[in-house]
Amino acid sequence: MVSIDAGFLGLFLHPAAKPASDPATGLPTVQARERVEQLIDDLDAKRERITIPAPALAEFLVLAGDDGPQFLSEITLRSNFYIQPFDQLAAVELAAMELLARKRDSKRSPLPETVPWQKVKFDRQIVAIAKLHRAHTLYSDDGDVRAIAEDVGIKGMACWELDIPKGNPTLFDNINSPSGE
Repeated sequence: MVSIDAGFLGLFLHPAAKPASDPATGLPTVQARERVEQLIDDLDAKRERITIPAPALAEFLVLAGDDGPQFLSEITLRSNFYIQPFDQLAAVELAAMELLARKRDSKRSPLPETVPWQKVKFDRQIVAIAKLHRAHTLYSDDGDVRAIAEDVGIKGMACWELDIPKGNPTLFDNINSPSGE
């Protein structure tokens, strides 16, 4: 079981989704959409379930605007996608996460005090749902979401950390080729 956030869902479904910047280059992630598509294909081939926390779905649907119902239909038709609610058990999980953070002398832990409290609460909802459903990896380009996930034992992975699918040359591949083509 893995979990994806709104950013990954957008890259997978929405043709106008903008990729996050790769911190190594400061530029938009190269072939972000193709990387996410390959990830979803690989997970599907492994019969891995993909949870979409309801708060992440809401975030994506806001970005999708009027196209939201079409995308929601597309999501529900995929046999390996599971939309998971923020329910009573997720609330208990989130409360445990916050109580642990408060024991560390900061209700925002593991995030810095500069992160707005509303963002911390929203990101924790996403992670609590992923943890409740035993996700081993949470795919997100949001460093705060990844930090919270890793704090509770879930691997966080960003788009720029995914392999570029084979057969999809990049500008940099051409520069490094012997013929320079």
